[in-house]
Amino acid sequence: MDVAGFREAFPSFTLALHPDVRVAFWLRAAALRLPPDRWGDMFDDAVALFVAHNLTMEAETTKATDGTGGAQAARGPLASESKTIGPVATSKAYAGTATAQPGAGHWNATIYGQQLYELIKLIGVGGLQV
Repeated sequence: MDVAGFREAFPSFTLALHPDVRVAFWLRAAALRLPPDRWGDMFDDAVALFVAHNLTMEAETTKATDGTGGAQAARGPLASESKTIGPVATSKAYAGTATAQPGAGHWNATIYGQQLYELIKLIGVGGLQV
């Protein structure tokens, strides 16, 4: 998997939003954390999901409004939000726990992480006998 291959697999990760240098950084990190011999034919899929997850999380840090440079994003998805302007009030809440996988930790923060976690569980199963 290289930068071009990642962009082909995930066209929504455009150069304008995610520079090549950041994609390459996460590709190198994936190569260090995901042993190719364990993943076999699914290695490129795992790498692509790993990179997509981390780029998504990284992009969230740029939205931080609390002056911490990203700690806001590290707290996880928005649970609820209310705003009132004059007589009009709005609120929203995300049911993140509805799709969260027990034990997945930070992988639950993005759909790519959730998909990767599903693969991680499959890869870790080992041989089965019927």
